[in-house]
Amino acid sequence: MKTRTAKTATFGAIAAMVAVALLAYLAVATSASAQSATTSTTTSTSTSQSQQCNYTQSMQGQWQGTGASFQWNGGPPAQYFHSGPSQGEVNLTVGETITVASTSGEYYVAGASNTNGSASGTITFTVTGKLSQGYTLSITGGSLTIAGTTYTIASGSAQMDPSGATISGQGTTSQNGSFIIRASAHGTFVGSTASVSLDFSNGTTEYLVTLTGSV
Repeated sequence: MKTRTAKTATFGAIAAMVAVALLAYLAVATSASAQSATTSTTTSTSTSQSQQCNYTQSMQGQWQGTGASFQWNGGPPAQYFHSGPSQGEVNLTVGETITVASTSGEYYVAGASNTNGSASGTITFTVTGKLSQGYTLSITGGSLTIAGTTYTIASGSAQMDPSGATISGQGTTSQNGSFIIRASAHGTFVGSTASVSLDFSNGTTEYLVTLTGSV
């Protein structure tokens, strides 16, 4: 009877030792797993922040192309604002005017690219405000000559980026004309040359117009 009791006690002690060892192993494994997960999360977050920063900085694109293919190369300016002043930032004052004059241009009738011809025009912008992300402008004068007909610019509004390299906006002309305009300077709009793209309608015919001229 005593022998059986001793053996039972021995087995109990061994079982207890095994249980303690197992609990210690599980505690070490859990701690290592938690540390690994924390390191992984930190690395992932750091990588994500780095990618986000680089992505945002790469969104400072520019208008490129001419005619119907004139498009923004980069992210939406309203969504991806750059931080701080640009090295190429221009300094314009309210009331200052910018005039683009072109005697060398062409037009295409929308939907009928085989109907085309020469075009010319003069467009005057006036600075109405300065913001951290660019300038607000009004279109205060000029004219467009398309397919032998001259249209006088009546009014319009536009905006310019801080570096003075791109302008986009819309306006109206005589004879019920309306247009969307995008312009890209070969340098800046302060003494340079520029390419202007207009989607123009006189109420009956829509023209895609490209002008190249001095500023």
